[in-house]
Amino acid sequence: MPRKDPNAPIDYPRQLMIKTKIVQRMMKEVASYEQEIVDNTNKLKEMESSGAHDEYDVKKFKEVLAESVMMVPDSKSRLSKNVEDLEIFVDTAKEKEGVKESEWWATCEEVLAKYHGKENDGGAPKDVPTETNVDALEEGEAF
Repeated sequence: MPRKDPNAPIDYPRQLMIKTKIVQRMMKEVASYEQEIVDNTNKLKEMESSGAHDEYDVKKFKEVLAESVMMVPDSKSRLSKNVEDLEIFVDTAKEKEGVKESEWWATCEEVLAKYHGKENDGGAPKDVPTETNVDALEEGEAF
């Protein structure tokens, strides 16, 4: 949403809070989808091994699991974009008055440290492609 008065000065501490909360929410979303995949995979294995469930139920549950799996790359990509946006904002705003004194400065640093800490153990969105590679496709072939 655009600011009401485009000539008004930017409220850097408020923007820092907003951008930090967005990254926090996105990190929770990614973790939630990843946990959902683990839980649903275990439940599917249980359903298949027990044999007590209808074939249709198992098929539909596989579809639910596939949808959860498809959400992870999208969520990681959005998280990556929001982290990049926050880092750019921090670089721009760190010299502005009131930003480092803001209660959100420490929270922002913690969130970014947590994000970058996850990158080292494979939980980060670094492996998510930003573009679709269409070089290997034949003309008219869907991607």
